[in-house]
Amino acid sequence: MLTIQFGQCGNQLGHTLFSEVSSDLECTNTGVSYKANYQYSEDTFNKWFNGISKSNERLARAVLVDTEQKVISKIYNDKSNSWTYSTTNVICQAGGGCANNWAFGYMIKGYELSNVILNCVRQEIEKLDHFDGFLLLLSSAGGTGSGIGSYITELLRKEYGKKSIVNTTILPFSFGEVCTQNYNTLLTLAKLYSESDINILIENEQIYNICTNLLKKSPTNLQDMNEVISEKLLAVFQPVDCINHNINSLLSQIACHPSYKIATIKSSPHIPAAFANYEPVYNWNSYIHHLKQTLRISNFNSQLTNVELKIPSNSLSNTTHHTYACSISNVLITRGIASEQDPIVTDIFKEKHLYADWNTINWFTHLHQNRKFLNHDKFLALITNNFQISYSLDILLNKAWKSYVHSAFLHQYKQFGLEEDDFLQAFAVLENVVKDYKELVPHAKQ
Repeated sequence: MLTIQFGQCGNQLGHTLFSEVSSDLECTNTGVSYKANYQYSEDTFNKWFNGISKSNERLARAVLVDTEQKVISKIYNDKSNSWTYSTTNVICQAGGGCANNWAFGYMIKGYELSNVILNCVRQEIEKLDHFDGFLLLLSSAGGTGSGIGSYITELLRKEYGKKSIVNTTILPFSFGEVCTQNYNTLLTLAKLYSESDINILIENEQIYNICTNLLKKSPTNLQDMNEVISEKLLAVFQPVDCINHNINSLLSQIACHPSYKIATIKSSPHIPAAFANYEPVYNWNSYIHHLKQTLRISNFNSQLTNVELKIPSNSLSNTTHHTYACSISNVLITRGIASEQDPIVTDIFKEKHLYADWNTINWFTHLHQNRKFLNHDKFLALITNNFQISYSLDILLNKAWKSYVHSAFLHQYKQFGLEEDDFLQAFAVLENVVKDYKELVPHAKQ
C-alpha cells in the first residue's frame, strides 16, 4: 500500500499515522508469543515502510505533496522518531498554497505538479513485488488537499485502473475554518465519489468531541485529533489474523455496491493515558454492544445519537427498543486476547434487520488480531457503510446551495476556469448519493 499525503492536513495526519505505526511496532507488552509478534511486525513493516535508511531509520512508503513549505519542512526535519521520509518523495511547490480554492488546486496546481507526482508514485510502485493500492489522506476544506488531491486521484484511476484507491477525507468543522469550505467539500466529495473505490469520511467535530469528552484533552489541539484519527485508521488497516485479508478484500466487503462507496469508522475504547490503570475493565460483549449502539437513530428527531462519545457499560439493557441505521455492510475488527471466560461474540451484528434487503451475502465480517494494539488490552473498530452518512452530506448540500443561489464566492472559482455547470454537476452527483443513502430505510428492532 502506498500512502499519499496532500496539503497541510494530509501531511500532518500522515506524519502522526506513521508515528503511531512505529509506536505499535515498538510496543513490548504484546500479549502474544515472540513468533506471533514477529509475524505481525514483519507484516506491519512491509505494509507501511520501504526499508531502512543509512541512519538506521524506517523509511515510510509515502509521497508528500504540498504547495507550502512550512508543514513539509517541519515534519520532514522531525528527528524525534525512529522513522523518516525519503527526500525524493517530498514534493513541494512553494508559492503561497492554493488560496483555499478547489478550482485553483484542481485546475492549476494539480496540472503543474501531476508529472512529478506520478513519476514519484511509479518509482515507489516499481520497488514492490506486490502492490494492493493507494491510501490518500486529505482535507476537503482548503485548496491543496481538496483540489490537488482530487486531480491526482483522477489520474491514478486512469493509470492504475485495477488498483484500489482508498481516500480518507477530513471534513471541516461546521463553522469557523474557511468561507469557501462548503464549496471545496462539495467539489471534492463529488469528484472522489466518481474516481475512488471508497471514501472514508472523518468529521473534525466528532474527533474533537472524542478528545474533549472521552480523552479529557483541554485544550484539544490538532495533534490530539490526528492521534485519534490515526488510531481509527490503524485499527482498520493494521494486520489481522486472517492471512487472506488485504485492502482489496476489505473493499469487497464494505463497498460491495457501486452506488454506496462511503464509510465511517466507529471505535472503542478511548481512554486518557493517565486514567488507563484506573478505568474499569469491560468485557468484549460490552464493547461490541457499545459499537452496535453507535448505529442507533433517535426515535424523536431522527438525528444521529452520538453513542461513540459515551463510555461503554457492562450492564446491557434487554428491554429498550431502538431504530438502527440501515447498513450496506459492516466490518468489525477486534484487537486483543479473547478467552473462554471472555469470548468475542458478534451475533448482534449478524442480524439481517440491520442491513439492506437486497444485500443477501457478506453484509457482516468479523476480523480479529490477538496481538495488543498500541498497548490497549482490547480495541475495536467498526468500519460501517450505512444510512447515517446522509446526515452530514445533506447538511453540506444545504449550506453549499444557499451560497450558490446567491452567487457567493463563485467569482473566485470562475477565475481559474470552473464554470457554473461544474458546480451543478457536483450538486447532482452528491444529491444522488444522498438520495441513495436515504432510501436505506431503517428497521425498528430491539
